[in-house]
This record gives sequence, C-alpha cells and structure tokens, in this order.
Amino acid sequence: MSAPTVLDAGALVTGLAWRVHPAEQHDTPVSVFAGEDKRSQARIAQLTRQHNELCTQAVDAFEIAAGLEAAGVNDRQARTMYGAASVFELAQAMYDLVPTRPQHAAPPPDPWHRPVHVHLLHGLLYGLPGLMYAVALSTLSAGFNVVVLLAATIIAAGIGQGLSLLGQVLIGRGHREAASALFRTALVVAGVLGALVLVGSLFIEPLSPVVLLAGAQVAYLLAATILMVLDSSLLLLAVLAPGVVLAILELSGASPLPRSATLMVLALSVVAAVAAAWYKLSGTFTDTPRHVRDRFGLARFDFTLSAGYTAYGIATAGLISFAVIDALTRGGNVAAGSIALMMLPLVASLGVAEWLVYRLRSRAVTVLRQTSSMDGFRLGAREQIMRAALIYAAVLVLLTAATVVLFRQPNPAAFILSTCAYSVLGMAFLGTTLLLSLRQHRLALGLALAALLVDTALRLTMTSASPTAIATMHLVVFGAFLAVTLPAVTTYYTSAGAHR
Repeated sequence: MSAPTVLDAGALVTGLAWRVHPAEQHDTPVSVFAGEDKRSQARIAQLTRQHNELCTQAVDAFEIAAGLEAAGVNDRQARTMYGAASVFELAQAMYDLVPTRPQHAAPPPDPWHRPVHVHLLHGLLYGLPGLMYAVALSTLSAGFNVVVLLAATIIAAGIGQGLSLLGQVLIGRGHREAASALFRTALVVAGVLGALVLVGSLFIEPLSPVVLLAGAQVAYLLAATILMVLDSSLLLLAVLAPGVVLAILELSGASPLPRSATLMVLALSVVAAVAAAWYKLSGTFTDTPRHVRDRFGLARFDFTLSAGYTAYGIATAGLISFAVIDALTRGGNVAAGSIALMMLPLVASLGVAEWLVYRLRSRAVTVLRQTSSMDGFRLGAREQIMRAALIYAAVLVLLTAATVVLFRQPNPAAFILSTCAYSVLGMAFLGTTLLLSLRQHRLALGLALAALLVDTALRLTMTSASPTAIATMHLVVFGAFLAVTLPAVTTYYTSAGAHR
C-alpha cells in the first residue's frame, strides 16, 4: 500500500505532479453500460467502468484499493485526477458509487459423480460371468477339478483388484502410456498363468473342460478388469453376450449342445474378452517413455497398496466361495442352480452397491460445502450413511424375499438361511468397499481377513454338521462381520478429514 509522502507534497507545490498518466483502459468498454449499469460521465465513474469487475465483486473498499494499486494507480493520481486524498479515499468513493453484484462461482466438479446406468452396467458385468461359472460347477464333484477352478478364480479375483488400483493410479496421474504398458504386461502374465494351470493339471489328471475353463478364467478376470478401467464396459458386455446366452440355456435345460461343448464355447467366450482388451490397447500409445519402462513409473508405495487390494480381493472371493465348498462337501455333483439362487440377491445388487458408494462420497462433498461446523457435517454425514444402509438393506430384503418365494428348494430351511447369510455378507462388503474409498485399506483388509479366518476355522469343525447348521454358522459370522464393520464405517465417514 502507498501513502502520501513529503516528496509528494513537495512535488505538488512545485507543480511536478500535475503531469500524470491516465489509468489503463483494460477492463469493460464504456459502451456496454446501460440500464441499471449506466453511470455518469464523471471521471471517477469512468474509473469504475475501467475496473468494473473489481468494483462489482469487491467485498469492501480495501479490496478495491489493493486492485487499484496493482493496476498502477497511486496517491498522486488519486489527488490530481479524482480529487481524493489517497488511494484509500478513492477506493471508498468507488465502493460507495457502484452497487455490489457478487457472481456466485460454480461449484467445482464432483469427482464422485457418475450416471446411475454406469454403476448398474458394472453390476451386470460383475454378475453375468457367474452364470458361466455356475455351468462349470454343475459338472463338478469333490476332487482336483474343483480345487483348480476355485483356486484360479480366487487368486485371479485378487490380482484383478490390485491391477485395477494400479491402472486407476496411473491414469489419474495422467500417465496413460504407463497404464497401457502395465495392462499389456498383465495380459501376457495372465496368458502365462492360464497356460500353467492347464499344463500343471496334466501331471495329475487328463485335461478336462473344467480345467480349460479355469485357465481361461484367470485371463478373463484380468482382461475384464482392464476393459472396465478403460471405460469399455459395453465392449465387454458384447463379448460376453454369446456365452451368457448359452449358459442360460444350459442352466434351463434347453441348450442344443452337449455339456462338454458348452464348456468349450464358454472358455472361448472368456478368451474373446482377452482379445478385446488387447485390441483396445493396440495402437493407442506408440511411444513408451523411459520412466515407464522403469517399474511403469510406480513407486514402492503404489505396489504396497496394490498388494493390500490383492489380498482384500482374495479374502472377499474366499468368503463367497463357501457356497461352493459347502455344496461339494455334501458329496455328489454341485447343485449349481441352488448355489446361483442363494447368491442371487448379493450378485444382483452389486450395481446398486457401487452406486451407493459413489453416492455417499458425492453427498459427503456436498455436505462439507454446505456446513460451516464440524458438528453439522457429522450430523449430515451420519444421516447420509444411515440412508444408504437402509436403501441397500431394502434392496437385499426384496431380492431375498423374491428368491425364496419364487424358487423353492428341496431343503428350504438351509436355502433360506444361506440366502440371508450372503445378503448380510453383501451389506458387509458395502461397508468395506466404502472404507477402501476412504483410504482405510488396512482396516478393510483386516476385517475381511478376520471374517475369512473365523469362518474357515468354524467350517473345519463342522465337517459332519447338517446343511442348516452350516448355513446358520455362516449367517452368524457374516452378521458379526457386518456388526463390526458398520461402526467403523460410520466413524471414518463422518470425519471431515477423510473427504479432503
């Protein structure tokens, strides 16, 4: 800020200060002022036109004074040209002359906003491969084949979680070349792993369609992850459509092909997803910078975080696989239809769960902008999370009730308990997914692993128990998992620092 000085006073007496340069005409032209914006031809009014935005948006005269000085207007010009004692007095006169017309700035873009149909499409893509999986299960009996298929699916699901994180990190940083290189490497590794599954199984049993599907499953899960990260969900849906239609025909008993031929077609369908992912990556990025070749430009922290996501994916896939394990331990072939039905509420609600997670994060940003106190934010955030929990619980209850009523099973008590158990597990997964989005990775992993270990330990002690008793045990464990997860989610979600 400037102020009158003795030198200025001396210059006024000697007449040296009367020769001044007018203020620059860098703002709004005079011709645009009409109606309520019309101002007089007085010199100070002309100055307000030159600095129109400054005058109409300023919160006080001091802001105008700062703007004038930044534009080169000093105390001498204020005295000689506008009759004010200083820049401060000139700024006050301008502030009093021009009405304040604040422009409300548009809120910043919401990073969590997605159209609802995107989440529902993702949920559909999460669930449709389960139909093909169910066809494979219907050919299984306890033995080597089931171990291969379950192990391949669980491990590939975990790797897919870790790969998705690394890809999102690189794309978020603007390193799309590195993401492309990483995805290409992942597809090659997936092909190698799938081949190892096939070759390794030959040393134990002759190659079967189920083992072939297990090898293809590894490649498919990674390819599907890549396509979804690249926002190519519709391409993935188009690739899966033939296999899904054939799986529905097989499960309904209307397939025109033998069971072994159906499995071969399903394996080719999932391999086509790999080809689609490779096609999506081909020709997109032609040059690979040097930093991309060095660990894809990722830091140690990124790989550590990805390892946590991989472990979380394995834990959640392991919890879901108990439906298959329980069926196999009862001997004979798997009742694929029963397994698919008891998992139906969980699988059918995956898209809603994803939408609710994004909706919760988006609403938290809105509440944070609209409240001025921490207590107000906590109240608003708690209301949002309770509303989301009730919405998802209502969806699961409706789906569970519809499944139980429409599809009657030979053992209704065990079927109802199992269906309810996996619906409760879906609620717990909603909580741990929200914890992941809030950067509470270790907590989410710890809760999922604890539930898996407890359920596994109890399951080993109940090898000869009835299906109803086993289903009850799962319901109790999953209920405890949910009971521990919900308070943790509420604590972190209602903390304003978690959303910054």
